Amino acid sequence: MKDFLKIGDSEYRVEANWNAIAGFCRKKGVSDLSQLDVLVHIAIDDILPLMHCCIKEGERLEKRNFPMSESELGSVVNTAVMGQFMRIYARQSQMEADGGSGKKK
Repeated sequence: MKDFLKIGDSEYRVEANWNAIAGFCRKKGVSDLSQLDVLVHIAIDDILPLMHCCIKEGERLEKRNFPMSESELGSVVNTAVMGQFMRIYARQSQMEADGGSGKKK
């Protein structure tokens, strides 16, 4: 299932996959896996960089370029859009109830 955020007159895909998470960790200076709790307890200052990384990755998967910088994105989103993003992020970050979709050997 693809998730999209409407920002202004455009819709952008949001994807919280490993590429997006790794990009966010690079922005935060996180290089140690033991520090990944930053993804569970997201500070207010972390929401915009995480959103930017997830939208950039979603748009890359759609074969499109995301035209906004992080600060440009921050100037056009409001708390309603941020809340919608956080719901998408939470849903995409949850493991499926059956333990995931890994295949047994």
